Amino acid sequence: MTGNGGYTTGESMNLKSRISELAQIPPWIEGLASQFSIPESTQFAMNLCLEEVLSNIVLHGYAGKPDCPIHIQFTRSREGYFVFVVEDEAPPFNTADSPALPPINPLDDSHIGGQGIRLLRQFADVLEYQATPNGNRLSVGFSPAHSSIAKG
Repeated sequence: MTGNGGYTTGESMNLKSRISELAQIPPWIEGLASQFSIPESTQFAMNLCLEEVLSNIVLHGYAGKPDCPIHIQFTRSREGYFVFVVEDEAPPFNTADSPALPPINPLDDSHIGGQGIRLLRQFADVLEYQATPNGNRLSVGFSPAHSSIAKG
């Protein structure tokens, strides 16, 4: 049992802080989707959100320093939620508590980048942050019903 009311499936992945490591995520999610009957729209949301979280850890949290640890644990709750718990040893950054961004103006390209939190809030059902003694723990949860609405 995990602290978020879910149970651990034993599915986890350890990565190093390199952008090239992110290529492992889509096949892993595809395997999880097959094993746990995760709908395609939810897989899309999972891929998008994990890519955003992990690339931010690599580029900003670890400031591009290679070979720093990132651990991802997959859990699912009895209510049908799928949760990825991402842990790193980067300086604290509470993604879940970051302020909302102003609406996107399609005529203003000066705000390219910095949209990741907006994507996380749109495609993930739950974002929960916890500071750890060594860094950060971010839980990103997905409900198949929410993900199909977000994608559509």
